[in-house]
Amino acid sequence: MQSRILRNRILPALLLAAFAAPVMAQVTIGGSMESDILLEGSNADGFKDNVQLDVEPRIFFQGEDKLDGGSSVIWKIWTGAENYRSDAAHNNDNNSGNGSRTWGNREAWGGWKGDWGTLRVGKIYSPSYLVLDWPYAAQGGSMHVEEVGLLGFNIDNSIVYDSPNFNGFNFSGMYSLRTQQNNVDGAGNEYFADLTAGYTGHNASVNVGYQQAKPRLQSGNVSDDADKFAFIAGGYTFGDSGFTVRTGYKWWNCSASAEAGAVGADGLGDNVGGCNYFTGPEQQQAWVQGIYATGKHSVSLGYNYFWGAKDINGNKIDDSDSQTILARYTYALSKNTSAYFDTRFSFNESNGTIGATYGTSYKPGTDSYRVLIGTWTGF
Repeated sequence: MQSRILRNRILPALLLAAFAAPVMAQVTIGGSMESDILLEGSNADGFKDNVQLDVEPRIFFQGEDKLDGGSSVIWKIWTGAENYRSDAAHNNDNNSGNGSRTWGNREAWGGWKGDWGTLRVGKIYSPSYLVLDWPYAAQGGSMHVEEVGLLGFNIDNSIVYDSPNFNGFNFSGMYSLRTQQNNVDGAGNEYFADLTAGYTGHNASVNVGYQQAKPRLQSGNVSDDADKFAFIAGGYTFGDSGFTVRTGYKWWNCSASAEAGAVGADGLGDNVGGCNYFTGPEQQQAWVQGIYATGKHSVSLGYNYFWGAKDINGNKIDDSDSQTILARYTYALSKNTSAYFDTRFSFNESNGTIGATYGTSYKPGTDSYRVLIGTWTGF
């Protein structure tokens, strides 16, 4: 009798132990799906208005393992498979997110976090890009606000530190070894650096940022000069009224990359991209955006002005100012899905080249537009 009772107690315990799942690190799977119909046009000679499909499926895997000492090991792999990508696309080390549909083409990093902040290493979105992307480029302000003039977006071989929140204040710093070909035979140090600081509180936000980079040349040497980029931005929400205003200023000088791309010059090394400029390697930009949200509805109006363009010799480019305006209506279809109608228009002086979607002006002094309708789902 005793042996049967013992057997009845021990066997279930052994079976439970055999089939019990081991304790695993926390893993999160998420992403987004954006499906758009895009109409774009320009008054440039030879350009015909066209319709495109813009499909942007993105998925990420993110994990965290809490250590006995209280900190955590963290990691993330984030991939986009947008239909405008090509498997044969040529990546570069400071904006590889626009390349082929490779695993982790948006981000791929590992790191640690605790009460002291967060430290990550790998391919990581630059702090300046992330701040400009959200909140300042939200509700239709993207591309012109978050990308034009930026030296780098998601940078390979980076080290990033994000501070804790100090009563609304925070800062982030990035340093990248880029292709990791540093100080080879005295060729010099190709690097990318980014520093941001900000404050959020009392319905307001203020952010500043600075980027600097030295690109490697085809000869294997590093440029003697550095590209530079800086911004300041702020926003305010008027209580419970639903009104939000955001504004900002950007300046960039990408002469190092521009000189490398000049005819007969020692060009940029393979797999190394330059600054994201258009009219001139040095230019300034200011923007303002107003947003009104109520219930499931949101309306946004924005304006961008580009001026002060200079060539690689620092000479002013006359009649090179550009303007873009935007309007966007968003309707929440569910907690996770929104539908939107988005329009942008671009106007250039005779030597200005900013387009409604960058390239739709094609030729200096031409105007362009784009219309976008679609849905976005986060999961």
